[in-house]
Amino acid sequence: MRRKNAEDIMVPIDDYQKIYEDTTIYEAIKILQASFHKDGKAWHGHRSVIVLNIQGELVGILTLRGLLKAAGLNELIENINVKGDSWGWYYMNQLKEESRMRVRDVMRPLGIATVDAGDDVYAVANSLLRHQVNSLPVLKNGKLIGLVRTLDVFTVIEDYFKI
Repeated sequence: MRRKNAEDIMVPIDDYQKIYEDTTIYEAIKILQASFHKDGKAWHGHRSVIVLNIQGELVGILTLRGLLKAAGLNELIENINVKGDSWGWYYMNQLKEESRMRVRDVMRPLGIATVDAGDDVYAVANSLLRHQVNSLPVLKNGKLIGLVRTLDVFTVIEDYFKI
């Protein structure tokens, strides 16, 4: 039996939402939320979006983790020490209203970690662990063709434990 590689288990790039690096975080959240659907009690959908530059070239991935880090602004705004001071409250509200944080500010740049389409599942799993990420861009001849997620590796991992 042939062992599977990244291209065999990846999600094709056309199945992912794409946004531009100058998109606001608020807009990115709305786009990612729109890609989710509910099946019974559980929510389903990709936990990342592909980030493109103005030329339409891939420059990174925006993950839910990146969006949660961006949400740290809310923690500061809700801080009781800041809210307790009338000037602090005023300036934090101004900061929130005028926040121009963009996707490029919180995305994971493409160059950090990728895998090749021919890499076997074991190599993909090692790369996911080494880079401490939940998804990796899959490149074929230097061109992005998909993303491989920890879930994709998990679905075929039993092959590595068969005797």
